[in-house]
Amino acid sequence: MERMNTTNALGWFLGGVMWFLLLTALAIWAPWSSKVTPLETPQKFFPAIQYAILYPKRGPKFDPQHPNPTFKLSQHQKDQLKSWGLNDCVQTDGTADQATDFLSGACFCENAPAVRAIFEPGFAVQPANTLSTLSLSIVGLLILASLVFSDLPPRANFMTVTYFFALGYAGLTISLGPLSMMLHLGLRDLGGWFDSLSLYLWFGFVACYAFFRFIVACMGNMPDNCPSWPRALFAGAWLACVAIPAVSTFPGVGGDPTLWYLILGLSALAGEFLLWIGNLARSHGDQRFAPATSWRSGADHWWSNLPWDTGGRTWFLAGGITFALSF
Repeated sequence: MERMNTTNALGWFLGGVMWFLLLTALAIWAPWSSKVTPLETPQKFFPAIQYAILYPKRGPKFDPQHPNPTFKLSQHQKDQLKSWGLNDCVQTDGTADQATDFLSGACFCENAPAVRAIFEPGFAVQPANTLSTLSLSIVGLLILASLVFSDLPPRANFMTVTYFFALGYAGLTISLGPLSMMLHLGLRDLGGWFDSLSLYLWFGFVACYAFFRFIVACMGNMPDNCPSWPRALFAGAWLACVAIPAVSTFPGVGGDPTLWYLILGLSALAGEFLLWIGNLARSHGDQRFAPATSWRSGADHWWSNLPWDTGGRTWFLAGGITFALSF
């Protein structure tokens, strides 16, 4: 694809900045993500024993990283927090009820117990987690700037022959920060759903992009000579990968976001694995896997020609190891 002229480049970049600012403003002031103002004072909400643990008058100050394991909320307190729109992390984070295995819905949050943080002044229940989400959007803006202001690499892949995928990926990466921020600002139910939505967007894109490349390669099309209908198929598949888990995990429905992270993440790795297998098959002269026109003549790694690449094996293994560790 040709490099954008200065006017178009500035338009796309400023549009990306405005998109980021709009989503950030929505995250900060939206009723589903902003920090709640408790209807009671901490002295009234917490019994004397709990209050003494959270706000000690003598001895060491409350340590949010090492909370008292005897601290436990009553069912009445949990019901009150739920009625204020707060999610389960406020009820269990750092307390004796904290889940320890990732499949049972453990909360991975700072400022434990988080229930103490909602009574304190500040713009967010989890300020460090909130601010750190901005790094995601900064990376997205850097991707966007590199796309519109610089010459793209000459190698032929779907990120460099059309802006369809590249701008879509930059836009979703910009969105990750504010969508994740919606959870950490107030630890509210709907804010947590938007945080999960950000991961459905990213995992869904990576999974669909891998299978798209595999299907097009099997059709015998090079990236710079690909019909438009596979792109429409990609867009529909991506929408499904976002919509199905989003609907099933909406507050009150009862779906498990962690299960969907696992499904979409493994799907992304599966698509890359198929590309790797196809790469190996073609490099060994197996013409049945895909027509020869889908690979550059004499190349043993058709989808990337970085001088230090090993034909996809390095990237696939790095992605799999990273996913396992982060999960």
